[in-house]
Amino acid sequence: MPFAQEIGLIAPIALLAAFGLLNLGKLTPQHYTYQWLNVIGAAALTYSVINPFNVGVFITEAVWTLIGVYGVIKIFLARRRGEPAPGAAAADAPRVA
Repeated sequence: MPFAQEIGLIAPIALLAAFGLLNLGKLTPQHYTYQWLNVIGAAALTYSVINPFNVGVFITEAVWTLIGVYGVIKIFLARRRGEPAPGAAAADAPRVA
């Protein structure tokens, strides 16, 4: 199996894990895990479409990767400013019965 295909197997695992965990309520877009799964999946898919080259998928996944990196940087900067981690505010809030 060519290396690009092996890398391509990582892509759906990472992307579907991110999507599934988001929809199951286990992650939010403010979680590093969600963003990194998207970055890894999109970057792997970008690499896997190089040979044979598929320009549409390449552009889509390259942009997806950049958006994911932006999300990681956004989370990093928010935490650096002292904003709480995802779920921390909800855990500290009083529960209404």
